[in-house]
Amino acid sequence: MNTHIAAIITAGTAVVLAPITPKAARHVVASLPEPTPPAVPQPPSPAVILLAHAQIVLADRVRTALGLPSYGIRTDEGETARRVGVWSQHELNSVYERVGGTVTTRTVQRSTHGGESTWEATEIIVTVDLPGVGTVEIVTDWFEEYGGRDLPLMQVLADR
Repeated sequence: MNTHIAAIITAGTAVVLAPITPKAARHVVASLPEPTPPAVPQPPSPAVILLAHAQIVLADRVRTALGLPSYGIRTDEGETARRVGVWSQHELNSVYERVGGTVTTRTVQRSTHGGESTWEATEIIVTVDLPGVGTVEIVTDWFEEYGGRDLPLMQVLADR
């Protein structure tokens, strides 16, 4: 066993210490791929920066007009500057009582962030025209567990 290990070590040392001929070196260098330059992140253009800033300012104006706290746009939740999500039908009803608007519903497909699970939900939408801003949608999903069929928001739907 020790003889085999010694032979392996001797052979390995001989390969490592063997002189490399210029011809062999050129062959090895020629077979190497060209190094790719490191990716240098490019700063966003001024137009992109201005547009993003304008969307943030608009989102703040919308939330202020609706009487909601301003904490940015949750794009992962489908929000835009003119489409604002709230947490429950009770919060949506509070906004509806402050600003009025048109109440509608629609059936939507929801999924977990990883997409492992999907389900159908009823989305409640209050559409309102805010002075100086334009048309805005405030949305939430109906959760039966939270109750609220007696809310003014839901009564508008029941009357249709």
